Amino acid sequence: MSEGTPLQVSLVPAPERGVWRLGKAKDPRKYNKISREDDSRSGGNRWSLVSYGTLYCASDLDGCFAEALAPFRVDPELREFIGNDWNDPYFMDPGNLPQDWRTRHTLVRLQPAKEARFLDVDDELTLRTLSGELKEELAQFDIDELTPEHIQGANRRVTRQIAAWAIAQRDPQQGRLVHGIAYRSRFGMRQCWAIFSDVDLEEVERQPIWPETEGLRRVAEEYGLVIR
Repeated sequence: MSEGTPLQVSLVPAPERGVWRLGKAKDPRKYNKISREDDSRSGGNRWSLVSYGTLYCASDLDGCFAEALAPFRVDPELREFIGNDWNDPYFMDPGNLPQDWRTRHTLVRLQPAKEARFLDVDDELTLRTLSGELKEELAQFDIDELTPEHIQGANRRVTRQIAAWAIAQRDPQQGRLVHGIAYRSRFGMRQCWAIFSDVDLEEVERQPIWPETEGLRRVAEEYGLVIR
């Protein structure tokens, strides 16, 4: 689905049916920003910036759940180490997803504007171009050539440099050329989307999260979680 562009990067459209967002029930479309203090740190969300909001979405529901439920996973070795120590009426067993997590979150399907294009950071051409465009910025991290490992890596200062570059790209009329980032999740390489806050989005549908919601059981089994 790649399209050639004057930027010498791969820009791709969102899925025809739109993207899914898993967010807090009170405000599922709240954009993520980071503080100036966090901007200089290696942690934090992968594509978030100080000056622009970012909305994290996925092509499919299991992509949303794979990202959101990752903190609930319990390493098999740790589970064996804990043993029965958590068998206490005042504590929830590790690997259990509390019911109130489902009620505090909801799913929204969003349709970006048809002309919106996203920077495909899993494409080799994109990585080669970004390596040249961000040569000085990457040098501070001792990076000569961007690789998929940098995109998936823990140093989010690298990926934030990419997001900042994408936001700055404009056509001669100062219109935006890049409307977000298309990237693969670290959890099963599911297709995800980071959408910048000034992109038009139409809300197509909204639905609560039930134990039988599509994708939830599949990801829970993959992570060894129990759905309440």
